[in-house]
Amino acid sequence: MLPFIGQKYGATSFEISLLFTLMPALIIVFAPMWGRLSDKFGRKPVFMVSLAASSINFIIFGLVDSLEAMFVVRAMQGVTGGNVSIAFAMVADTSDHENRARYLGYATGATALAFSVGPVLGGFLMGSDLATFTHATPSFLAAGLAAVATVIGVVFLKETRVGTSRKGDPTIPRNTSVDETSVSASVPIGRIGLALLIGQFLVAGYVGGSDQFAFAFWAQGLHNWGPDDVSFGMAAMGLGYMIGTLGLVGPLSTRLGDLGAYLVGGVLDVLGLAILLLGTNVWVSAAGLWIAVIGVGIWSTVLSSVLTKVSPEDKVGYMLGLSNGSSMIGRVCGPMIAGSFFLEINLNLPFVISLVLVLVVVANATRLLVIQQRVAST
Repeated sequence: MLPFIGQKYGATSFEISLLFTLMPALIIVFAPMWGRLSDKFGRKPVFMVSLAASSINFIIFGLVDSLEAMFVVRAMQGVTGGNVSIAFAMVADTSDHENRARYLGYATGATALAFSVGPVLGGFLMGSDLATFTHATPSFLAAGLAAVATVIGVVFLKETRVGTSRKGDPTIPRNTSVDETSVSASVPIGRIGLALLIGQFLVAGYVGGSDQFAFAFWAQGLHNWGPDDVSFGMAAMGLGYMIGTLGLVGPLSTRLGDLGAYLVGGVLDVLGLAILLLGTNVWVSAAGLWIAVIGVGIWSTVLSSVLTKVSPEDKVGYMLGLSNGSSMIGRVCGPMIAGSFFLEINLNLPFVISLVLVLVVVANATRLLVIQQRVAST
């Protein structure tokens, strides 16, 4: 709804883009801080503070009536918006190594569903008349949902970060027992390996953001799709992503292990993008993009599981905050780069760049699998 809000208050296209990117830009900076605080003081108190702040910020956003004030509130939302990475850390805390990817897949799929339903519901509540619509109603609804989530969390949610007190002091040692077949036990990844994994989140965000942004231009420019066709295509992409995260991550990681699932997801992504680029008609190409979306849903979700297993026990929240920030950088930069450069050259070029980047992901997954097998054989 932000583009329409900006138009109502007379914002230029550049100001609208700034209003849109301000919150994720600040999340990039502050999400690791929230994750580190949750490592030190426990997940629950930090998570509740972030959720409560979200509710307050949505109320303020619904009340403000100027573009300048909206910039201030969007900045506040970015500063306090670290709850997604904390939620993922809580899932990691409460799941064993064997099932972690499955439960992170559920969390990722639920998040994707919220991002799909949210804009539709927000648009319905705002109304269709630009002269009379209001941003207050969807803002207050979001505030109410965040407030309800906060109350439920305070009453029912238990602390998952065993081993920290309210003062951040160690109390009970965490269970650090590891199955010998797990990633952390069988792959000596090191600092450089951790940095490479964080870089993969940047790739995941870039590929997801670029492909989603470029799809509408690609479908309209090369295949004469109208707005209705594009909207159905977007919905199909969202469905494909949820199939990957909710339906396939768990079975694949159980059968093949995290690294095997990581590789399968990357290969599906590469295969789908290749079909899109080489397809002889729009439906073959669209099917290829759908396969690619399923693939990126698999490998990007499993990547979170791998990261939690190879990160130091006292820095899981911090590392997930870094990964969330890296993914957000990609999400912001992907559409900007695709729109500013690649689409001006060739409508297929954004997908070619995505294909090259995902090939790097496949190479990294293969490298980790080779290391795992080499360690297992010694």
